[in-house]
Amino acid sequence: MRVRAFTAALSGALAFCAFGVAPAQASPVSPTTITAVTVNGGQPIAVGTTTKTISAAVLGTNDSGIGAGTVLLWHGATDYAHRDATLSDPNLGVCFSPGAFGYCTSTIGITPALDSDRALYSNSLAGTWKVAPFLWGANHQPGYSYQYSTVQVLRQAKLSADAAPEPAYVGQTINVSGRLVRADWETGAYAGYANRPVQLQFHKTGSTGFVTLKTVTTGSDGVLNTTVKVSANGSYRFAFTADATTSAVQSVEDVVNVG
Repeated sequence: MRVRAFTAALSGALAFCAFGVAPAQASPVSPTTITAVTVNGGQPIAVGTTTKTISAAVLGTNDSGIGAGTVLLWHGATDYAHRDATLSDPNLGVCFSPGAFGYCTSTIGITPALDSDRALYSNSLAGTWKVAPFLWGANHQPGYSYQYSTVQVLRQAKLSADAAPEPAYVGQTINVSGRLVRADWETGAYAGYANRPVQLQFHKTGSTGFVTLKTVTTGSDGVLNTTVKVSANGSYRFAFTADATTSAVQSVEDVVNVG
């Protein structure tokens, strides 16, 4: 297995690719083909109020081997040239190429910060981002796509739950309260997420998994309040399903024993 790091020549090649132009070659050489791209292990990227670091990898082939590559994430309604934000590794990725097949891994730091087109400077950036992989063969032949796939970059949510009173007796009505908040990338704090459906779930002691008891809508500032009758020893929690801008989250479960 060989590890290759290209110099300014490949930085220049990236500049060519950024404008959709491949470097000229004196004679036909083996092309570079991208075969797969993975970002954050295939999972949505939930970003809170501090820097989140993820990995992305581009895999491909070239008869001469794979020499360099990187993966960019960009946000925009139309095309790459008119993007409104970009997330990337400041360096070319680390590449491994045992033969014609190889891959390059990039490390992307994602920071909520105002006044920067290379960070999450606005809450409006939450949602679908395009994935743009770039790959070069050892012969400097590029392979690239500005919209290979997409990934969700979401505002991270947090959720709490508290059941009271405890202990309780069978048939007693208890109150379960909590709060749903999500990261505000523009202020660097978490704020309540109002008018969102949240499931109240119960796990009976000794059973497997949680069952949903009801759906509760968050009030102003993300506050949750509901009641339920106690049927057995067990744990209560709230669960929020991800939406177009905000990550999924489950609260820590609160145990209520029957006295």
